[in-house]
Amino acid sequence: MLGRRAAAALRAHSNSVLSGKPYSSVRQNAKRAVANAPRMGAGIPAHNQPPAARASPIRSYSADSFKKPASPFPAKGTPKVEKIAFVGAGKMAEAMISGMLSKGIQTPETLVVHDVWEKSCIRVQERFPGVKRAKTLNQLTKDADIVVLAVKPQESHKMLADLFESVHSDEGKMSDKAVLVSIMTGKPIHWLYEHTQVPRIVRAMPNTPVSIQEGCVVWCPTDQVEEPQLKAVASMFSAIGDHVMVQDERYLDMSTAISGSGPYYLYLTMETMVDAGVHMGLPREMSERLVKQTLLGSCMYALNSNQSISVLRNDIISPGGTTASAQYTLERGGFRATVYDAIWAAYRRSLELGGENSNVGPGRSQTAVLRTFQFSEDEQADESGGASSTAHDNGDPNVDRTRPN
Repeated sequence: MLGRRAAAALRAHSNSVLSGKPYSSVRQNAKRAVANAPRMGAGIPAHNQPPAARASPIRSYSADSFKKPASPFPAKGTPKVEKIAFVGAGKMAEAMISGMLSKGIQTPETLVVHDVWEKSCIRVQERFPGVKRAKTLNQLTKDADIVVLAVKPQESHKMLADLFESVHSDEGKMSDKAVLVSIMTGKPIHWLYEHTQVPRIVRAMPNTPVSIQEGCVVWCPTDQVEEPQLKAVASMFSAIGDHVMVQDERYLDMSTAISGSGPYYLYLTMETMVDAGVHMGLPREMSERLVKQTLLGSCMYALNSNQSISVLRNDIISPGGTTASAQYTLERGGFRATVYDAIWAAYRRSLELGGENSNVGPGRSQTAVLRTFQFSEDEQADESGGASSTAHDNGDPNVDRTRPN
């Protein structure tokens, strides 16, 4: 149930909540909230869109938006795909495995892990009995339907060189229409394609709350990823929280700055509030408890409300009251501008990590460029190629540019 694990984690140090009243009804209603709320901004200005751009640059695909639709996914205990392989057995891989198993999306024998650190694989197998371990990349990728790249970006070059040899060999050949899913920060789709020559790629950006299945994942597929594979990937991500599929890769770098780094902004704010409470004279344990429950309750209230965040914020302010005084101090201190600058800095750094132009944002001369991908048959067949191209339907109105719902 939405928020139950998050609430338990936030209140693990205490045997009771401040009010003593359960929030079960709020959590139940929260699952129905924000169903019609827009997920992103107003979209891409028309003058920035190339002819081949999608009619809708962002589309939610079976996202869990805190409201459970009629599930297109298999019943509990029935594997959606025959084999999901994880390159890397770290925290993100563990979170995804835990979510898929606990929700019955996959069974243990359909999941395989490989890591250069043997202890990581052993830890996963001890926690999830039945999950298989591959000693080599060939064993890992052989007949795999989905290969998840769950390694650190700085480890990616050697790993991808080895992966290229595996997936293009008879010993490690993936299944037909297999999908490569990367959760590495700052590694764009064209870079992944150049290093693997695999046309069916999904680049994804999860955040740390996926470890309690309350995370947020933004993901972008290449056009070669077909409906069955899209459903399989959506099913995998639905196991660890909310997820949004986009058709413009630019949104992934933006999302990195919002949801990827977002937990840090909140933790820093929470820590500051706790320290302020201690400075005023509150016991630290009490101050931390108050801050955690306030954040949890405020988020749940926002999710359960049809009002915008701006309206909810203004509703708290009484003329001449304590919150009005706090508002004046925050505005005078440039709180908004500081948060803006921090998020733009994170966005620019994400672009830099991917080798993209980072001269974007307030006071910068450039704007981010729309990036959608479709690899032509010639490119896929050309062993010396590897360059990506944009979709090439030349804006033909008869071409279906939408993703399946």
